[in-house]
Amino acid sequence: MKVARREFPPAPETAAAAREFVHDTLLSWGVPDPFDDVILLVSELVTNAVIHARSSLDVTVRRAEGATEVMVTDSAPERAVPQAGPLAVDTSPSRDDERSGGLGLALASAIASSWGVSYGRNDKAVWFRIEDAPGEHPSLESPQVRRGPARQVRPAPWSALDAALGSRLTLPQLLERTVEYAATALGGDAAYITLATSDETMWEVRAAVGLTPGGAPWRPLRVRTEETFPSAAPEPGAVINDDLMIARTGRGRLSRAGMRSLVTAPLIVDGRVAGLLGVASRRARHFGPSAARKLQEGADLIALPVERSRLAEVELNRRASLSFLAEASDLLAGTLDERMTGALAAQLITSRLGRWCSIHTINELGGSQLTHVVHGDENYNDVLRALLTGLPPREQREPQPLWSPAELAEEGLDEQLVRELASGPAISIPLVAHGRALGRMTIGKNEADDFTREEVDVADDLSRRVASAMENARLHEKQAAMSSALQRSLLPAKEKEPVIPSVDHAVFYRPADEKNQVGGDFYDVFAASGRWCFAIGDVCGTGPEAAAVTGLARHTLRALAKEGFTPSHIMQRLNMAILDENTSTRFLTMLYGEMTPATDEGGGMRVRMVSAGHPLPMRLNQKGEVENFGMSQPLLGAFEDVGFTTESVDIRPGEVVLAVTDGVTERRSNTDMLGDEGLLEIFSGCSGLTAQAVISRIDRELEEYAPGGHTDDTAMLVLRFL
Repeated sequence: MKVARREFPPAPETAAAAREFVHDTLLSWGVPDPFDDVILLVSELVTNAVIHARSSLDVTVRRAEGATEVMVTDSAPERAVPQAGPLAVDTSPSRDDERSGGLGLALASAIASSWGVSYGRNDKAVWFRIEDAPGEHPSLESPQVRRGPARQVRPAPWSALDAALGSRLTLPQLLERTVEYAATALGGDAAYITLATSDETMWEVRAAVGLTPGGAPWRPLRVRTEETFPSAAPEPGAVINDDLMIARTGRGRLSRAGMRSLVTAPLIVDGRVAGLLGVASRRARHFGPSAARKLQEGADLIALPVERSRLAEVELNRRASLSFLAEASDLLAGTLDERMTGALAAQLITSRLGRWCSIHTINELGGSQLTHVVHGDENYNDVLRALLTGLPPREQREPQPLWSPAELAEEGLDEQLVRELASGPAISIPLVAHGRALGRMTIGKNEADDFTREEVDVADDLSRRVASAMENARLHEKQAAMSSALQRSLLPAKEKEPVIPSVDHAVFYRPADEKNQVGGDFYDVFAASGRWCFAIGDVCGTGPEAAAVTGLARHTLRALAKEGFTPSHIMQRLNMAILDENTSTRFLTMLYGEMTPATDEGGGMRVRMVSAGHPLPMRLNQKGEVENFGMSQPLLGAFEDVGFTTESVDIRPGEVVLAVTDGVTERRSNTDMLGDEGLLEIFSGCSGLTAQAVISRIDRELEEYAPGGHTDDTAMLVLRFL
């Protein structure tokens, strides 16, 4: 009997070292090749011992009478071997330090001729025996477990992988299982699997074992074709590279991990190479034709399931991107403020696409300025803003760092931020709307991350939406400024309103759309030729066309009043002016009046007025009684051959006169309308109030009657006679 024994520490690399020890031992004893089942079981049992026992362990190999026996002994008998049946396929993430169980006992029961576990006072041992002669035994799918000398049929090399395919694993879990099984099945020290990106311009190493120091988790890595395959283009079958140290391409990650030989097999789906499965070893010329054939069998086994899972993942990511863009569009469309648009865009980007984001905008003079900076760690916002302020504007659609380590070292930044900015990729995309540059959007990531092609496409799409929202905000701001300037020209300035002896007056105006300050309602109070004049009017419709009629009416009215014409004559001339100028069939209703002191001993004011199609004014006396006064005459701008009559009304001290446009009386609450009766009731409760208090009371009552229901321009004029 031949015996070999070696002690190993409880370290992540122990499984690979134990495989190498058993492989070399059996090879030196002249055991018939292949002996893959032995290596597979050694790997699983040693891995379980490292994870669960956490003590030093011995691996003993015995060879006698056409059989190989291996025993794995640890120094923690109090920690029992985890129970595992023949179907106990671990579906948790495959990092060694996270696995709750393993395939060791399940594989032993399915592959070995006999196996067992023995407990001693100071140790415990798991052993298995495999005979050279082939026999029959149940596969991994069989629930039967046999112990003893009964011979069993050797399963296919990829039985464990076949079982994993039926376990409904996610794509990352399946890839992690695949590289683990591939490394074990071929006795390699490392394995990796790459998949084509969705645009098939690059390859992404999605899972790997043995290529990171200390067993650290693998981060997906994007590589070019020549960095993945041993030759410039993939071969139709498995490819063996006997010595990576003299390979034409450097195999950077493999060489840095100490790998010397490599065998790769393409994942072929519908005649197209969809990925690559590779196994590497620290020994040169470790793999032979049988290993290449075996690896190709594994690649063929997983090619279609992996490609289906990859396409499902691509579709899921596509839907997530569309959902993100739709949500971003809704948020951006909800504001017409340019600064708010930029702030929202930066926040959205840092939540989905990058570690940090900045927004530069170009003003009307062509100057660029940094308006928004958002970093995942808000403590870095000020530092990043200072760096980006001095960054010259440039387009950068291919991900790469914006600064060199030397540039950042001069700024005296902390090590973490220097590492992130000097090594982390960044893209800078212009914000263009209607062919005009509005600024640029810069997105950066951590040094350990990379931009996928899908993320670059999403960022490019988002930039167009942000630019469109910013352009809409700028247009709205310009329109609002013009509307405000136009409306100011249509309403008298507060500071220029006259002081009327013995009369307290107040005015009110609100457009139907508060985003558009130009409406068709107006009011005016002015002095002319020893009289105090007032007017309130309503043009049919709203917007710029209505505002044009409003401007014509107001300025014509003032000009004629200052010439001393009577109210009826003023209405006649104004009617003709509107008919001559108005080409859009815009009608106008107006109440115009002139006030002069009454000549009788009772005091008060005499009002001479014309109500041209306008709602009649209301008069509130000191007893709280309200009545309409005056008569309705034809509206303006509708007919040529019409006449107007001047009315005279005496208003006594203590009385209040209210004139409104139909935006007040036609205020609606669902299907109900306020009407003249509703306004009369509200006005009747305003006795003793100042003119401004009357307007405030009516406005409050209107809001309570129909909250937010001002769908038409609203104007009010109150005259309180003292």
